[in-house]
Amino acid sequence: MEMVRNWIDVVNRRRDILSIWKERPIVLFIQNEEQIIPLTIDSYTIRLDYEFDFHCQVYIKTTSEILERLLEGELKLRTLPSSSLILKGKLRDTLYIESLFLLAK
Repeated sequence: MEMVRNWIDVVNRRRDILSIWKERPIVLFIQNEEQIIPLTIDSYTIRLDYEFDFHCQVYIKTTSEILERLLEGELKLRTLPSSSLILKGKLRDTLYIESLFLLAK
């Protein structure tokens, strides 16, 4: 959870990253061995959101080790094998999430 909070802080400080997203908010669920973390991403902020009002557009399930490397921009979300990661969502949404991971490093 701490690594996700750190990533949220980095992205929220970088106003140039979130401002490129002008569409609807995205609900992202990140699941590792310990928990599911629901995040809402819009053009202003990323926040933990346990009271989201709409369905999950992007779902990521992986190990804590891979999640840490994703959040640090060391791995590309869409190139990981299915044995390492479960990824669900529309292509444009998953590409946007991947760009947030890469640009926040």
